[in-house]
Amino acid sequence: MNDPGLDDAIADEAVALDRTSSSPNQKQDESDKSLQHDAQYQQAARWWLASTAYPLVAGTFGPMASAFNICSLSQPWRMDLASSGGTDIPDPKWVTAINAISLVFALIANLALSLNMARRIRFETAQPIIIVGWYISSTFLIAILIPFGVDMYKPENNGRIYSQSYYYGAFAAGLYFIIASLMVVTGYGAYRGCYSRKYNLTTSQRTLMLQTIIFCFYLLGGAAVYSKIEGWRFLDAVYFADYTLLTIGVGNFSPSTHLGRGLLFPYAIGGIIILGLVISSIRTLMLENGKQKIGNILTARTRKYLLKEAFSDRSRADGIIPSLGEKGAKAEGRSEREQRKREFIAMRQVRELANVQHKWLSLLVSFLLWMTIWLIGGVVFWRSESNAKWSYFEALYFAYTSLLTIGYGDLYPISSLGKAFFVFWSLLAVPTITILISNLGDTAIRFIRDITLFIGELTILPGDQPFMDRLKAITHISWVGWWMEETTGEKEGAERHANKNNDPDKQKNDNIFDVKEDKKEESPTQHDTTAENIHQYLHLLFRELRKMTDYASNTPSRKFDYLEWEYYIRLVAGDYKPDILRDKADDKQAQAVRGWSWTDKQSPLLAEKSEVQWLLGELTEVLDRELSRASRGYYVPERAKKGKDDQISCREE
Repeated sequence: MNDPGLDDAIADEAVALDRTSSSPNQKQDESDKSLQHDAQYQQAARWWLASTAYPLVAGTFGPMASAFNICSLSQPWRMDLASSGGTDIPDPKWVTAINAISLVFALIANLALSLNMARRIRFETAQPIIIVGWYISSTFLIAILIPFGVDMYKPENNGRIYSQSYYYGAFAAGLYFIIASLMVVTGYGAYRGCYSRKYNLTTSQRTLMLQTIIFCFYLLGGAAVYSKIEGWRFLDAVYFADYTLLTIGVGNFSPSTHLGRGLLFPYAIGGIIILGLVISSIRTLMLENGKQKIGNILTARTRKYLLKEAFSDRSRADGIIPSLGEKGAKAEGRSEREQRKREFIAMRQVRELANVQHKWLSLLVSFLLWMTIWLIGGVVFWRSESNAKWSYFEALYFAYTSLLTIGYGDLYPISSLGKAFFVFWSLLAVPTITILISNLGDTAIRFIRDITLFIGELTILPGDQPFMDRLKAITHISWVGWWMEETTGEKEGAERHANKNNDPDKQKNDNIFDVKEDKKEESPTQHDTTAENIHQYLHLLFRELRKMTDYASNTPSRKFDYLEWEYYIRLVAGDYKPDILRDKADDKQAQAVRGWSWTDKQSPLLAEKSEVQWLLGELTEVLDRELSRASRGYYVPERAKKGKDDQISCREE
């Protein structure tokens, strides 16, 4: 059970940061233990790449590499430009045979990966087949790419050029080698025992490979049909099908027959739907799932750094999180509840800061990736279209309009390398811009929206606060408070800063994270009477579970303030259980809660689950335990003395 403080007393990091009166040696031991746990946690998060991300990448690019391999087999690798339009030069039979063998090994590797993901064959059996199969495919293709490259420099080959098939073979060889190397890392991690020797992939994750296979077959199948209908070369039809399904619309190839134009209606819409499913799966599985793992690493590092600062004797009043040190607590005379409240706010700030860091980091990474694809694409198109006298700026212009799927059609590749590279490049570029736009929506666009709403409140869309009060609050609030507003169920943030001048004695140490005891000390259920028997206690648990079930369907997930957390932690610990029903196990749980700290790395504010999911699991477990006790007859009625009503007591076992 992921239970902070309900099984054994934790808060080892708090001890390491000088929160208790333990001896120095004990503090050092606890600190080393905490650092070791953090390092193990971050290492496990990093191994997620090898256990989940790398197989997903292999499952996505494996079918794409095989599709390029098929393209390399469809036409000869050389062309003679002496005749109009170019004439294909037949390849030697050994070249075609080796190329076909490489495709067979690649298909076997793809099949083994698919069956392994579907758990039809064991990891130990599939992994060697996958790695060896793709390495053999890459080696065979390289073995015929190199002789062809050397042969083209011979004098008798003047006037000959490589066809698109040659470049598709080079792309396939490179992809085979990369994904085989990724699977080597995956196998190494499993061999070391860093994760189980099976792919713990969800159904939607395994579906991504199937979606990619379907899209590749749809692309090649449509190209085969259009090459027959319009009389194009097969690889020119692949180029046409690619920019059609990606909605780029370059325009140098377009159907001219009635059949071709009529077939475009179902073909284009079907391909766009399949591509949308693939992009959606990539975004969901690689971006959102990876976001959780990377977010956990950032949260762990942010927590470690900020807690070290907060528990330091040199902690400043204007720090990012409030001072939590024992010396400062004694100097300010903070109560235990006040200290817990500060810890709660601190951990909320840590999580929010880590979330903001991750959003902007994701935006930066996706932007750099998009820029890299754009600039490298410009270089390749510039060199491949040198005969057309493209400048680098024109190549960048073409790459940019293609990346944004504008597709004016005033510039388009005409060389074999340009067309083949466009297919490979565009299949990478369009999903990249989709992810970039998604990250922009979470950061920059949301920031612009908030600024717009704020300007509207000050001008034509006035809010609840008067203009001068709003302006005064802005001038007094710190950047942290404006960036990450926190709530504890009591007065916080801008309100406190707007009113802090009313108490000159506290101006020196006042900041947005200072916590005051509110007059209202009762829990959110202050009007609930403490349960008098087991039935009322179970009813209380059922009622809160029903609330959590309703909260679980809300988006975004609900976050509870400090008073609500006080109540729910006490409910999970059994504090609302009648004293007459309590036993030693209940007392042990309550004692563990009293010694628990919000700053622990297993705090529900830092857990992978949402706050609602965490509480739903804990309340369910408590209810299950109490119902199990009742079913075993642990609670039996006993006639109370002095003529009082029947009550419930614990039967001694």
